[in-house]
Amino acid sequence: MKVILNKIALLALLISATTNAQVGVGTTTPAGALDINSTTQGFIPPRVSLSATNQALPVVNPQGGALVAGTVVWNTATAGTSPNNVAPGLYYWNGTRWIAFAGAPGGLDWSLTGNSGTTAGTNFLGTTDAQDLRFHTNGVERARILSTGTMGINSVGAAGSQLTVAAAGTNDAVASTANHNVANAVWGRNAHTTGTAIIGATNGLGGIYPTNGAGVAGSGVNGIGIYGSTGNGAPDNDAHNGNHAGGFTLDSDNDAATANSSATARLAGKEVLGPPGPTTRTLYGGYFSSKSGASSTNYAYVGVNYNHTNNANATGGTNYKILGNGVVSTIVPDAENKPRIMFAPEAPEVLFQDYGIGKLQNGTATIKIDKTLAKNILVDAEHPLKVFIQLEGDCNGVYVTNKSAEGFTVKELQNGNSNVSFSWQIVATRADSKDANGNITSHFENLRFPVGPNAIKETNVKAKEIKKEDVQN
Repeated sequence: MKVILNKIALLALLISATTNAQVGVGTTTPAGALDINSTTQGFIPPRVSLSATNQALPVVNPQGGALVAGTVVWNTATAGTSPNNVAPGLYYWNGTRWIAFAGAPGGLDWSLTGNSGTTAGTNFLGTTDAQDLRFHTNGVERARILSTGTMGINSVGAAGSQLTVAAAGTNDAVASTANHNVANAVWGRNAHTTGTAIIGATNGLGGIYPTNGAGVAGSGVNGIGIYGSTGNGAPDNDAHNGNHAGGFTLDSDNDAATANSSATARLAGKEVLGPPGPTTRTLYGGYFSSKSGASSTNYAYVGVNYNHTNNANATGGTNYKILGNGVVSTIVPDAENKPRIMFAPEAPEVLFQDYGIGKLQNGTATIKIDKTLAKNILVDAEHPLKVFIQLEGDCNGVYVTNKSAEGFTVKELQNGNSNVSFSWQIVATRADSKDANGNITSHFENLRFPVGPNAIKETNVKAKEIKKEDVQN
């Protein structure tokens, strides 16, 4: 009897489902074509093993014909090759291919674990309207791509910059690194003939740059426009030879493969160099050179300590304001205000000069040398004081005696007692410079035609290759 009743109930259910086109599982009042109601169990779709997203099989239409769009299955296989590969998950058939409910593989949404099977120009992450694309972390906006194409990081972006990066707190706005002899941490290019590749500015400046273009332009207010530093410059360490904080070159052919600059400059550097044979330590604030031909090089060191003793690790050496193979000169205007060049006399020794006027009193005159000059000259048997007298009146002639670093005496010949004026000139050897402990910090006293430094060889350079993909149309 119970079996009969169950069959009657099932028949009534089928009749109801057929009549109303609605099926309820766990409910007698289905709210849709199929309504499954449970608080402890889930719905399990058919489990199949798909081979690729573009293959309907092994799923078929039981009525024959094409598989109906909207068919849902749970794929159990990892199969196929990109872009048609599949992975375990829920898929539906869209009429031509299987679409994953998750982002990948084969899905329409971006997956949290990466995507495959994407098509360049068709698949993208972004918006299709005029709204900005915003990126958040911890509920706070961190970056934004504006609908106009510009981008901001920790910034809403700016119309005048393709990328605007705003530093937060003590963070640097941009920190880049590289570890390769060709790859650079930062490579700035401006393809325009008068463009500037990189502009740096501080203290509120917008940036100053030359109108004819520059690779790098730096500017500052009450600061430094461009600063360079090299950490390896110990004077007594040969491993630091060849280092300098800044370098510039005027290349004659714009070809990095050839070292033929027509002018160069180096700042804050150290070299060990000299003529063939000896090598000498050279510390310099600036080095400048130019050449009009392959065998004609004009060069000068500025603010240089040059060790003439040929000992690369020695201390002391000689301090020079300017040391080079050119002439020392100045420019003065002529009667028509045209610039004219005057040349300074030069000597094979380090000498100081002074001039003055004296007068014989009863045939004798004592001249005192200025105390500051006296402190900085050396007068002894090997370094005598040279005194030159020009009489400006009639007398028997004069001679000089009692010469020292403090002064000298002028006496009339033949015990004369004239009272005439005279002009005098002295030439003395400059004394070595010493520190408070008496150590020589710069040699001057015994220099006569010391061996000098050669010009510095040009720095080898390499041009960054401009690849096709680096050129923007």
